[in-house]
Amino acid sequence: MATIGAARAKVSSVVRHVSGNLPAEVTSFVGRGAEVAAARRLLASTRLLTLTGPGGVGKTRLSRRVGQVVRRAFPDGVWLVEVAHVNDGELVASSVAQTLGLRDDTNARMAGLSDFLADKSLLLILDNCEHLIETCAALADRIIPATSDVRILATSREPLGVSGEQVMPVAPLPVPELDDDSAVAAASDSEALRLLIDRAAAANPDFRVTDANRAALAAICRRLEGIPLALELAALRLRMFTPDQVLTRLDDALRLLTTGLRTAPERQQTLEAAIRWSYDLCTSDEQRLWEQMSVFAGGFDLEAAEAVCLVDPPGALLDALTGLVEKSVLGHRHDSDGTGRYTMLEPLRQFALAGLTARGGERAVRIRHRDYYYRLARRGRTDYWGGKDVDWFRGVTREHANMRAALQFSLADPEGAYRALEIATELRPFWEHYRFLLEGYRWLLEALEINPEHTIDRARALASASVIAAMLSDTAAADGFAEECVEIATELAATDVLVEAALLSALLAFAVGDSRRAIEIAETAANRARECAYYGAEMESLAFAYVCALVLDDPRAGALAERFLAKTARQGSQLLGGLGYWAVGTHHWRAGEQSAAIGDLRRAIELFRLFDRCVWIASGFDGLAWAAAADDDRVRAARLMGAASTARRGSTQRLAHAMTQAVGDKILEQVRTTMGDKEFRAAFDAGAALGLDEAVDYALDTRPRPVTEAVKPVAADTLTRRERDVARLVADGYSNKRIAGELVISIRTAESHVDHILTKLGFTSRTQIAGWVSKNSTGG
Repeated sequence: MATIGAARAKVSSVVRHVSGNLPAEVTSFVGRGAEVAAARRLLASTRLLTLTGPGGVGKTRLSRRVGQVVRRAFPDGVWLVEVAHVNDGELVASSVAQTLGLRDDTNARMAGLSDFLADKSLLLILDNCEHLIETCAALADRIIPATSDVRILATSREPLGVSGEQVMPVAPLPVPELDDDSAVAAASDSEALRLLIDRAAAANPDFRVTDANRAALAAICRRLEGIPLALELAALRLRMFTPDQVLTRLDDALRLLTTGLRTAPERQQTLEAAIRWSYDLCTSDEQRLWEQMSVFAGGFDLEAAEAVCLVDPPGALLDALTGLVEKSVLGHRHDSDGTGRYTMLEPLRQFALAGLTARGGERAVRIRHRDYYYRLARRGRTDYWGGKDVDWFRGVTREHANMRAALQFSLADPEGAYRALEIATELRPFWEHYRFLLEGYRWLLEALEINPEHTIDRARALASASVIAAMLSDTAAADGFAEECVEIATELAATDVLVEAALLSALLAFAVGDSRRAIEIAETAANRARECAYYGAEMESLAFAYVCALVLDDPRAGALAERFLAKTARQGSQLLGGLGYWAVGTHHWRAGEQSAAIGDLRRAIELFRLFDRCVWIASGFDGLAWAAAADDDRVRAARLMGAASTARRGSTQRLAHAMTQAVGDKILEQVRTTMGDKEFRAAFDAGAALGLDEAVDYALDTRPRPVTEAVKPVAADTLTRRERDVARLVADGYSNKRIAGELVISIRTAESHVDHILTKLGFTSRTQIAGWVSKNSTGG
C-alpha cells in the first residue's frame, strides 16, 4: 500500500485540472449552441470527432468553444495544435509533442508520444488538418489504440478516414428567412445576423440597427450564405459604408467571380469574393504587404516584417501594417514575454499567397524570409554560450515554425540549398538542449545529401550530425560522420571544426565504454578550444570531461567542475552556467558536503527553468535526490527521482542519460532497498505525478513538503483514475446524469463507475464516498 501522503498526492492530482493551452476568446461567441451540444454528446461516445466544412465556416472557433465547454472532463487539459502552421507531414507528431510540453522530440513511429499519452486523460484539438490529411490520420490511428482516455477533436475540410471516426459537418450559420411579412422577426432570430451586428458594433461603436437598415443587413447575411468569416469581413466594411452600400458592392464582387470559368464550390467562391473585396478596399501598400506576409508560418514580429517585406518607401510599411491590423486582416497580441506578434487567419493567408505566387513574387520574398531566419539561427554561434542565451533560445522557440518554413524552402531551392545546411547546423544547440534531436537530425541528413561539396559548412554539419547520432546511440553513423568531418576540416585547415571533432571522439569513446580515454580526449579538446578562443566548445568539453570524471570517481573531477563553472560565469552563460552549478553541486555531494551541494544544485535548477524545454532539469532533480539520500531523507530522494523520471520521460537523449544513470541507478537501488519496495514506489509515484512547475517548487523547497507519514493501508490505490474523478464529482453533489455530462461519458457508464466505487470501498451510500474524498484530498 502507498503512504497516506502518497495517496493524498494522487487524489490531489485528480482534483487538479491542467487547463491546457486554449487561447482566451477575444470576441464574443455567437450562436452554435446546438452544434456545441452535439459535439459534446458525440465526444462521449467516440475517441475521434472530426468537424468538417469549407474554409471560413467556423470549424476552428467551434472546436475551441467545444474545448472550453468540456475542459473539466479532462484532468490533463485540452490542447490545441494548429496544424496549419506545419507544412511537413513528418513534423506533425513533433508539433503535438511540443504543444503538450513533452520534453522530447518524437520519432516517425511516435513511440515517445504514445508512451507519454498512455495514462493521460486529455482532449487533443488538431486544427486545419486538410493539407496534411494522411499524416494527421496516421497520428490519430496510432494515438487512439495506444491510449485509454485521450480523445481527438479534429477540424478539416474532409474527414480523416480513420476507423471509428465520427464526422460532424459544420454548416454556415442560419440566415434570415426571406419573408416580407415577417422579415423583422425572422431577422432577429438569425445567428448570421446576430454575428454580423455584433462584429459591426465592435468595429464601429456608432453602428446602430434600425428598421431602415435591417433588411439590407439580412440580405448581406443571405448573400454571404451565413459563412462566419465572410460575415466578419463584411462587418468591418460597416465602419465606412452603409449596409446598402456594402450589399451593392458584395453583389458586384460575386457577379465578377462567376463571370469566368470557376471550378471551386459555390460556397468557396463566396468566401473568396468576400476576402477579395476586403483586399480591393486596402491601399496598394497594404495589398503588397498582405501578400508578402503570407510566407510567414505561425506569426511574426515587427522586426521580421521589416526585414522580409518591402514597401516603397520603406517608411510606409508601418502605416500599411497598422492598416491591416485595423482592417482585421492581421491579428496582434502580446506574448507572455512582452513581445508583440502578428498573426493571420489561414484563409486570408492562402488567398494572399495565391496572389503573390500568381504575380511571380513568391521566391524573392521567401529568400528574404529564409535569410532573416538564418541570421537568427546564426546568432547562436555566440549567444548560445554567452549572456544572451535565454533570449536566443526563446527567439528560436517562438520562430520554430518559421525556421521549418525556411529549411523547407532552402531544401527545395537548388540555388539556396546551402542555406539549409547552415540553418540546420546553427540550430544544433536548440536541437540538442530542447530535445528536438530527431527533427534536427532529419534536417541535417537532408541538407548533407544535397550539399556534397567539401566546404567548411559541410564539415560543421557533419560534426553536428555526429553529435546527435552519438546522443541517439547510433555510434556507427556517428563514427562515419566524424571521420568525414575530420577529413574535410583537415583538408581546409578548419581549426575550430577540428576542435569539435576532438570532442566527438570523446563522446564516441564514452559511448563504447572507454570512459578513461574519453576524459583524456575531452580535456585535450577543452585546452585546444581555449587556445583558439572557441569558448562554446571549451565549455562543452569541460562539461563532458567532468561527467566522465564523476562516473569514474576521478580525482580531477573537482578541478574540472570549478574550471567549468568559472568559465561560464565569465561568459555570462545561463544554460551552460546551470550545468556548471550542477557539476560543482554533484562534486560537493560526492565529497560529502551536502549543504553546499543542495545550494549549487538548486541554483542549477533556477537557471534551467529559464529555458522552456531544457533537457537538463531532470539532471538537477537527480542531483538533489542524491543529496537527499546522503542526508538519509529517503522519501524526498524517492520523490525527486520520480520527478526526474517524468521530466525525461520518452527522451531520445540516450547517451546523456547513460552518463547520469551510471551514478543514479546505484543510489536508486540503495534507497529502494532501505525503504522497501512499497514505500519507495508510493513516494516515487507521488513525485512522478507532479507537473513540472510543481516539481521545480518541490525541488527548490519553495512550497510546504508533502506529508510523509509512515506506511498505512489506504483505499486510494484501489480506484482507477477515472473512478477517482467520479468520486470527486459525487462528493460535489453531482447526479449520475450530471457526472455523465461533465466527464463526457454516457449515463450508463457513470452509473457503472459509481457502483464500482461503492463496491471497491465497501460503502453503501454516496455520502460515504463524499466522506472518503474529503479525508483523502486534504494535505499533500
